[in-house]
Amino acid sequence: MNLKKVMSTLAVASMLVACGGGTNGGSAGNELKEGDTIKIGYIGPLTGETSSYGIPVANSIELAIEEYNASADAKFKVEFIKEDSQGKETDAVNAYNKLVGEGIVGLVGPVLTGESLAVGNASEKNMTPIVSSSASGDAVTLKSDGSTRENFFRTCSNDSKGGQFIASKVGDGTIKVNKVAVLTNSDSDFSIGCTESFVAQAKKDGTEIVLQEKYPATAADFATYIEKVKNSGADAVYIPDYYETIAKMVKQFKQNGFKGTFLGTDGWDGVLSVKNVDKSIFNGAFYTNTFDDRVDAVVNYTKAYKEKFGGETNMFGTMAYDATFVLIKAVEKANSSDPAAVCKALGETDYTGITGTFQYDEQHNPTKDLVVKTIKDGAYSYLD
Repeated sequence: MNLKKVMSTLAVASMLVACGGGTNGGSAGNELKEGDTIKIGYIGPLTGETSSYGIPVANSIELAIEEYNASADAKFKVEFIKEDSQGKETDAVNAYNKLVGEGIVGLVGPVLTGESLAVGNASEKNMTPIVSSSASGDAVTLKSDGSTRENFFRTCSNDSKGGQFIASKVGDGTIKVNKVAVLTNSDSDFSIGCTESFVAQAKKDGTEIVLQEKYPATAADFATYIEKVKNSGADAVYIPDYYETIAKMVKQFKQNGFKGTFLGTDGWDGVLSVKNVDKSIFNGAFYTNTFDDRVDAVVNYTKAYKEKFGGETNMFGTMAYDATFVLIKAVEKANSSDPAAVCKALGETDYTGITGTFQYDEQHNPTKDLVVKTIKDGAYSYLD
């Protein structure tokens, strides 16, 4: 699939969510009629250490809902209710229970994998439809017995796919490195999941992994790990973590004389926006992303976001824009607020939006292609 063929305007993107017509047979008491108001909820960190992820998601949902409500083709009036989890699982579950009491038809979020696992468990009773733009942990869409949660979907790729994809680009020679060291955040489900799939694919391809080390999320001085990487003979280091941590680590790697290649996954996206960062230190790095931000639709979305909120969005926000329309169009197709009917419609999604075209697989992961981004001259670029 060539993502450059994605729709060139936000308006077109929002109208072409091809979920089909008809109804999913929701109960009569939940049937909706044109012009009804439906409520969509959000759960994520709006304050606290991880708010840099949650705020763009909430803002992008608001932007998408505003655009939908202004459209002549809008079937319903959408009301947006957001709750701050502060990135904490208990707060996220409390927020979920509050939103259920408010009568939401569905939820966009939660933002983080940990809070998504907690809310996923809490939602088993009510079966509230959930579409997350950023919870990438493999287990998020699965029950404890390994079966798929009927009500949990996402627009981001899962950790296994991200780790496997970047490893495959090393294995097939697209990224030219020979010996790889792997550093993993031992407190992050995201980092652990990406590592496991990277290592599995590397072994399959015959890529030499010369070191595997874990560091705690509280680590600030990475000198010990950096020395181990240098002593291993690695000419590349794979670090699946989020961009604030990556900025600190790469700076220390450079200060300690490491000259190899940095590899990552989508958590790296946004690293060039870290305050006071020297962008040149990331030159030559490679990481995966779930969409191509060169397409007109993403450019237009980014412009609209900046005009409305006066700041920069990120990949989580971009995918939240699409997640919002996926949920709204599922409600339209179901023509009902019945959770089972909306979830059935979500499972039948055939979506074309700003981040590409996809359906859902049997585990409710989007069947979209990944891309490899690189950094050249202190700016984002692509391999193709």
